[in-house]
Amino acid sequence: MSYDLAVYLPKALDVETLTALVDASPGLQLEESAGGSAAGPQNWHILRGKKAAYCFTLEGSYLVEPEDVPHEVTAAVLGARVMYSIMVEGSNAASIPHAVRFAKRLAKEANGAAQDLQTEEIWPKTSNRAAARPERDTMIDIVEVRWYHLMDEVRDDLPQRYLDLARQYLPEALPKRFGSYEPLQGNLARDGDEAFVKFFAEDKDVFAVGTFPTAGIYFTGIFGGHMNQDRPIREGDVQAVSLKIHRVALEDPRWQEALERFFVAMAIELRSFYAAAEVDSGWGWNGRSLWCYASKPSLYYQKEAWGRWLGLSPHPVWMAWFSSLYSGLVRPHLQGAVQEYPEGFVHRFGDEPLGREEIIERWPTAAEWVPTELTGEVGQPESRFADVMPERLTQMLVPPPLKPDRT
Repeated sequence: MSYDLAVYLPKALDVETLTALVDASPGLQLEESAGGSAAGPQNWHILRGKKAAYCFTLEGSYLVEPEDVPHEVTAAVLGARVMYSIMVEGSNAASIPHAVRFAKRLAKEANGAAQDLQTEEIWPKTSNRAAARPERDTMIDIVEVRWYHLMDEVRDDLPQRYLDLARQYLPEALPKRFGSYEPLQGNLARDGDEAFVKFFAEDKDVFAVGTFPTAGIYFTGIFGGHMNQDRPIREGDVQAVSLKIHRVALEDPRWQEALERFFVAMAIELRSFYAAAEVDSGWGWNGRSLWCYASKPSLYYQKEAWGRWLGLSPHPVWMAWFSSLYSGLVRPHLQGAVQEYPEGFVHRFGDEPLGREEIIERWPTAAEWVPTELTGEVGQPESRFADVMPERLTQMLVPPPLKPDRT
């Protein structure tokens, strides 16, 4: 039998820092045991009292993936990458309080969180995921993230899966309140996951607010067994999920990483053929909420096409996801960085969020970031459809209108 605790940190501590932390703990001292190697996780016995009796064992650090971090820890720690294990081996109950205090001290020292594996209690009680905020009453930039997918390819349990993925990668994207009109009727903390899932069976468009730095979350289309799912009359096959997140927060690489992991996980879950994260300028911020001016240039939205696919964005975007439908068409033309996944790849212009003008300034030939025949354009009175589309996107139940005969 043993009493076990886990401490999750953004990065590992060196031996000198760990030793100093033990020495600063009243009555404790460190004795390195035979286990472990200099190149991998270490194994130490922590001793207690004048007789230097065994108190507990400290092991680590171990690298952890976001998928292996408990949701409660993710909600408390931004960018948890490593884990230390603390074990009171045997039946020495008097050592448990010392192990618990040291776990809390270790978590506090390195901006992490400790978890009691017997009770699942987390310390600290408050989150250290605070993000940089823009100044009040100023014009700011946000990053608009949009995932595009086909109605017939998304799973009915998407609403629950969205909650699961947000808890795993970006808790700030959880819908604190949700509904189809203001004031938003649903409250996740009060009503639970079941109410959020049920709402999708009753309303076609769902809006939600998250936690800073996430601003708004939008589900456009039919999800979760909506009563109109199988009716022959519908707006179209292309659906979208989108969210807004403050650009200033993404200046921190840890927030960038959290967003990109969520971006990819959602793209895979939705079977998105295309997704984009794009800087959107000209938003007003009063310290609590966003607003936009009527004169503000709009981004490239597909909603004006009534559920039909227009094509890729005519201008470069900071980060994009391409599934296998598009990969062969766009890959030879892309500048910037590419990260491969079995289901597709992520393309990025730069390490931090960049607006279209900033991208073109750094990559002058990126004004036409993909071939023009792959792009569409929202216009008045009519939108322009791409000349070339993946075959799967030409087989939609609601096809695009015929192009005029130019011969």
